[in-house]
Amino acid sequence: MLLVVIVLLLSLAAILNTQREPSTIIINVNGQMIKTIAANPASPDDLMIPKAVAEQALNTQIGWQKSGPLPKGIYYRDQVAVLMYHHLSEKPMPQFPWVLSVDRFDDQMNLLKQEGFHVINMAEYREFMLNNGAVPDNAVLLTFDDGYESFYKLAFPVLQKYGYTAVNFVIVSTIDHPDPNSVPKLTWEQMREMKHAGMGFYSHTYDLHHYGVVDAEGGQRPAASALLYVDDENRNEMNVEYYSRVTRDLAKAEQRLKEELGNTDSAIAFPYGSYNDRLLAVCDSLGISLTFKIEDGINTRADRNAARINGGSETLTAALTLDQMKHIDLPMELTLNNQKVNMVRNSPEMRKGTLMVPFHQLCKDLHIDMKYDPKRRIVELIHMDAGA
Repeated sequence: MLLVVIVLLLSLAAILNTQREPSTIIINVNGQMIKTIAANPASPDDLMIPKAVAEQALNTQIGWQKSGPLPKGIYYRDQVAVLMYHHLSEKPMPQFPWVLSVDRFDDQMNLLKQEGFHVINMAEYREFMLNNGAVPDNAVLLTFDDGYESFYKLAFPVLQKYGYTAVNFVIVSTIDHPDPNSVPKLTWEQMREMKHAGMGFYSHTYDLHHYGVVDAEGGQRPAASALLYVDDENRNEMNVEYYSRVTRDLAKAEQRLKEELGNTDSAIAFPYGSYNDRLLAVCDSLGISLTFKIEDGINTRADRNAARINGGSETLTAALTLDQMKHIDLPMELTLNNQKVNMVRNSPEMRKGTLMVPFHQLCKDLHIDMKYDPKRRIVELIHMDAGA
């Protein structure tokens, strides 16, 4: 069994490395062979090719530019802002600016409603991200980290007052094994009660919310994303050891959330917002398709690793917190013959001066079947009229 796990993890690492390497592919368009460079050549869904080549192969005009201005009161459209919180307190705690007072939180929730923001739940967010679902203008997802009991005692009543829902990314081991000497955490019973009322609970890892040693000098990095130091062997973890360690932890978190709460979907917020390609690959292998980091920004469907704006700072007024969502740059927009394309997996990106575009997504929008053989690196476009 161990050998099978090692082989699978090595294969995962090999796929990850292949995904990053550019390659040459052939596109067969009604017998005409077009040779081109490509990114993500191992995955048909993620295949990216130069914009000029895509226009030639699909006989269409592709645009990539900022979207036009929006009507007054609409700050963003077809996107989701994710607000992040941690711990709440009954009164302000100036010595802990990351702890938000419940009155300040209430002010934020009230202002969200007054300013025309629309709080969505995780099911709506998932549909938007994974199934091309629609969201209202000025859509907001509310998230909390760490599973503090203050979510139940302080945040939950405020959320119910405004008819809002939120999700909490819990450190599952601290729920299973509460520490009486630390800040109180949620219980499974409290989470079941709140889930029945519309709240959601997801993974903040099982037990990887800490820093681990990464070198002989004792330097530390977030344990979920770092190759840890093996002291008695004077070396860092190998990739296969890292994959095994992190996979076991994230899988255990998913198992416990399913056992206690009946979760049928998955999401994770990375501890300290730290991640890399290895950690994203582990999430993919476990079917955790929605991930969250710590970074300012508004998310499109292509932002599966979502940015989150910090709403939990006591140093900012409610108005200043919301201003982070009201004054954003207009998003980039992908178009086909001047018609917007809803990007599902990948956004166009510049690589060595060449604009690469998501080829599979463009084919789908043009109702062209794409058959791709990643081993032979050959794309065939099916059901395409010769005169198209």
